[in-house]
Amino acid sequence: MVKIPKKTIKIKDFLTKIQQFDWIVISCILCLMIGISTLLIMGDQVPLKVKYFSWEGKKVGVKDKTFTLSFNRSVDTNSVEKNLIIEPPLLGKIAWQGRTLTYTLKDPPIYGTNYQIKLENVNSSYNDENLESFVSLFSTRDRVFAYVGIEGEEKGRLILYNITNLNQPQKTILTPRDLIVTQFKIYPDSEKILFTAFEPNIRGKGLDKQELYTVTTGFNIDPSKVPSQRAGKLKRILDANGYNNLSFALSKNGKVIVVERINQRNNNDSSLWIITEDNQPIPLGIPGAEFVISPDGKRLAVSQQGGVRIVSLGGDGGTSRIFPNYEKPLGFSDNGENLLLLKENIDYTRSLTLIDQAGESKELFKTSYPILDCQFEPREQKELYCLKTDIIQGDNGQYREEPFLSVVNLEKGTDLPLLALPNYRDVVLSMSPDGVALLFDQVVTTVPQSSSDLITSSEKAIADGQVWLLPLPDLKETNQSLNIQPQELVFGFQPQWLP
Repeated sequence: MVKIPKKTIKIKDFLTKIQQFDWIVISCILCLMIGISTLLIMGDQVPLKVKYFSWEGKKVGVKDKTFTLSFNRSVDTNSVEKNLIIEPPLLGKIAWQGRTLTYTLKDPPIYGTNYQIKLENVNSSYNDENLESFVSLFSTRDRVFAYVGIEGEEKGRLILYNITNLNQPQKTILTPRDLIVTQFKIYPDSEKILFTAFEPNIRGKGLDKQELYTVTTGFNIDPSKVPSQRAGKLKRILDANGYNNLSFALSKNGKVIVVERINQRNNNDSSLWIITEDNQPIPLGIPGAEFVISPDGKRLAVSQQGGVRIVSLGGDGGTSRIFPNYEKPLGFSDNGENLLLLKENIDYTRSLTLIDQAGESKELFKTSYPILDCQFEPREQKELYCLKTDIIQGDNGQYREEPFLSVVNLEKGTDLPLLALPNYRDVVLSMSPDGVALLFDQVVTTVPQSSSDLITSSEKAIADGQVWLLPLPDLKETNQSLNIQPQELVFGFQPQWLP
């Protein structure tokens, strides 16, 4: 028997193992080649299509200025831009970053509207393949405003009114019966409303005991992130212990509140107080009854003796300064860059002036009529809707003030009367966030007789009130007087659109 040396056996085993390893490697390579070939073949079968649309199924508002469309492969950008259709039309500007299209709106979308976006007959960037047809829907937020009720169970209570469908409007009462609401401001997300109110059973001390509250509306602009709170949840922000709370303002970003307060023991101790997000009131040491806050909450414009003072409320709010000889501030523009100031001239006329951030002034117009309020049209901010008063002689020979609404074109300098608003001077105006309609109220006042009376800013009792809706005309093609008719909506006063 021949004996094989151990060394030969080891070499043979080694060669066998190498052959097994080769087979494993070859098998892996074959599998990878098959997989890659399959992916390439399947990849060619996946159609060119829209992979993502940022507004799909969403409700958008004026703050939503851009949407994006992403594609799964490269597309002919010119073909996309040519065939992109939005119905009803929404003008905008297109920009590209790789396979993603960004569409920036030129105008805010119209509230209470359903929109359709569509793409068809779009080509690939490297072959003759067409894009798979794309159709999607999005909608805008409902047309909703808040007001103070005036009749029955609504008296003195804060109410939401949804007029998206004018044939079937919906009401939601937010505040309880034991609070009489005097004034309110709406937070930018529409989820809360800030208001002052007093308890009607406090004898003769209604306005002196009004406190500052928030109440939830039940709205949620992004339900996917935070569960909606029920409507009507109250929270006290500022009590009336030691101080009377008078007028207040809320910054457009919802982060700063300024309140006028008077010491109950010393009427000469009157000052503005600031409340930030931590809800701690801090006195500013600045008196003033007429004031507005910049949208970012960093500056305060307050009417004082001798002019209007601009006060910095934050570290980067700029330096404080005063504009002499101005009567009062009317409001900041939406971007906060300009401030409207009212000036009373020595010839008994009034001038409406625009002040920019550098302090440069531009007189917009001069009028012999007292100016009560002005609001920017939110689309292009080239027009102002102003509430003025005229002096009318009645049949009895007595003179009375009669308010009227006019529109001022800032570029052309024209001032076009729109609508007379007789019977009540302190009309409240509210411009819709999409700029297509204006709300205003008209109330009938009388002498206060009860602690539960509804009270105006001039401390007169409200006997009756009506909220009106005024559709705003397209003024781009006409300079002639327009015949527009307001529509009665509901009994109440102080209407304000939800943003």
